[in-house]
Amino acid sequence: MSINSAMLSGVSGLIANSSALAAISDNIANVNTVGYKRSTANFSTLVTSQSKNATYSAGGVKALTHQFITQQGLTQSSTSNLDLSISGAGFFVGTEKPEGLTATDTRSFTRAGSFQLDNLGYLKNDAGLYLQGWLADPVTGDITPDPSDLTQLDSINVGTVGGTAEKTTRAAVNANLRSEQPISPQSKVVLNKPTVVDSAAATASYSVAYAATGTDGTYDVEIRKAGVLVASGQNVYDTTTGAFISSSLPGTMPNVQTSGTGAATPTVTLTAFGMNNDTEVIAGNIYDAGNNSMADYALDPLTGVKPDFEIQIPVSDSKGGQRTVTLSLLKGNGPNEWFAEIRAKPGDLDNYPNGQISSGKVTFTTDGKLSSVGNLFGGTNPTSIAIGASDPTYVFVPTVPPTPEPPRWADGLGIDSQSIQIDLANAAGGLTQFNSQSVVQSVNTNGTAFGNLTNIEVDDEGYVSAIFDNGVTRRIAQVAVATFSNANGLKGVNGNAYRVTNESGTYSLKTPGQGGAGVIAPSTLEASTVDLSTEFTGLITTQRAYSASAKIITTADQMLEELLSIKR
Repeated sequence: MSINSAMLSGVSGLIANSSALAAISDNIANVNTVGYKRSTANFSTLVTSQSKNATYSAGGVKALTHQFITQQGLTQSSTSNLDLSISGAGFFVGTEKPEGLTATDTRSFTRAGSFQLDNLGYLKNDAGLYLQGWLADPVTGDITPDPSDLTQLDSINVGTVGGTAEKTTRAAVNANLRSEQPISPQSKVVLNKPTVVDSAAATASYSVAYAATGTDGTYDVEIRKAGVLVASGQNVYDTTTGAFISSSLPGTMPNVQTSGTGAATPTVTLTAFGMNNDTEVIAGNIYDAGNNSMADYALDPLTGVKPDFEIQIPVSDSKGGQRTVTLSLLKGNGPNEWFAEIRAKPGDLDNYPNGQISSGKVTFTTDGKLSSVGNLFGGTNPTSIAIGASDPTYVFVPTVPPTPEPPRWADGLGIDSQSIQIDLANAAGGLTQFNSQSVVQSVNTNGTAFGNLTNIEVDDEGYVSAIFDNGVTRRIAQVAVATFSNANGLKGVNGNAYRVTNESGTYSLKTPGQGGAGVIAPSTLEASTVDLSTEFTGLITTQRAYSASAKIITTADQMLEELLSIKR
């Protein structure tokens, strides 16, 4: 009967508009809910099957509720560093418990990024979901995202981050050395030989001048007879025993030609000149990096050679301890050369009591610019020094040919090895030699002393970083973003979160900003997508539609009453 179908159609209208009212009510109630996505009720007709000439039978209407999950909400600034929003596609991955997660534990997906620390230091939003991400390796600090496996995600914890320190790896020196610095008396030593007998049995007065070269056991030599230069060259001595090794003086060793050429030219033996070993030259207190160094003077001022100028380079070790590496400089014999040593504080090295790390000769161009650092850094490029770790079990194994034992931090310090690049040329100004006072303009180093955690920050790539009061920033995790082929097919659950369904398809884990995933916007929150003006307008139309459907029922009721009254 058509009247009955009309009444039932009115009932379906009441039911459908009730659903629409429920959706609108939810929207209005969640107008201030972070990351909330508005819902709407779409109406669909119901048609009863009927023949062409039959009496019409009303079908009615049904309501289908739809949530606009992919709709982007407005981004609102926040005062909390832990408030996050996603600008673009994707969801935060959350779990209901922070620890002991297995593959069977439920994962929820949400856009509600109002995170705070719980009592264990985990990041948790207001709905109680713990933020998931890829954690940094505790040893290397590397973060390796694994988009293929949800179980590789862990709850991000910042409460376990303690203090930290970073060892120094670079130093830039900006200093000037006085070009007219007087030559050190220990750069050149003159030894008088008043009665030297040559091979022709003639006796004469000689003087032997040794000049330091900056290389251990190697000296430039000048021999003068009655004040006249008769021979010059270079002598090399064993740095351990002091024995004579070789010479470029004229003659056939061990004889030195003191004038003329040819077999008949008188010669003088090395022994007569005191050059058969380095005893006399060492006794003359000449500078030698191996036996009479500036590092020796630092250990004991009664020994060694006092430097003309020193540059202090502060160094942080692997534990944040403060060490000092010193660049000691001594004016050389040439107008543009300085002998240089790099040393640690005496006692800081296990195998070199005077702290010496390396030595060499620094030279400058005629316009005062740095020309060469010689073998000060052992030929490393970029220029750097290396200090081995503290190791009580270390045993030095000599090599053939022999190589010097590398410096090591003292065992009592218990610190790690350290390589420090010392930039003397590329810093602002670098090391120069102008006719001005020797002065240090600046020494800039990296590395820090021990620092305490002061803040946690998240950047737009999702990296969660710990900020320490010593200026160190350390990444501890990266937030994961999950995307879906049909995000609108997700199933809503309590806490403004969603679960996977057949319609949504499976998740794809991505790093923020990669592969179509949105970027993280720190210190912001995504506002609800509800528009109150739209919802209030919907309230009016839904109310009128509900009233109209009710009117259908009362009208049909009146028609049935008229029908029943025919029999009276």
